[in-house]
Amino acid sequence: MSNIFGYTTIGESYTSKNLSGLELAKQDLINHFHIRKGEKWTDPTFGCDLPLYVFEPLDQSTQDDINQEVYRVISYDPRFEVVDTNIRVVQEAHSVTVNVKLNYLPTTTATDLQIKFDREFIENAEF
Repeated sequence: MSNIFGYTTIGESYTSKNLSGLELAKQDLINHFHIRKGEKWTDPTFGCDLPLYVFEPLDQSTQDDINQEVYRVISYDPRFEVVDTNIRVVQEAHSVTVNVKLNYLPTTTATDLQIKFDREFIENAEF
C-alpha cells in the first residue's frame, strides 16, 4: 500500500498538523462518519446517516439498520477491517453510541472507535 499523507486543523489552534499512517486513517474515518449523505456533491451516496436514527424507535430493525450503516462506512475505507461491533442505543438521552473494534490493515494494529450521536446533533468521536 502506498504512503498517504494529509493534514488537519481539528484540535489545533492557528496551525495545522501533519498526519500519516494510522493517525491519518483514523481522521479520515471520523470525517466520513461526520459527512451526511448528499453533502458530497460528486457522490451523493457517500457519507453517514447515523444522526437520523437518534429519534427512531429502538426496535431490532433500527439496530440492524445502524449496524449496516456502520459496516458500510467502515468498509468504504480499505485500510480498516471490522473485528467486533457493540452498538449501544440510549433511549432516554436520545443518543446513539457506536463502539467498534477495528484492525488497521497496513500494520495489523488493533484500535477502537467510539462515536456518539445525540439529539443536539453533536457528534463525538474518539479512537
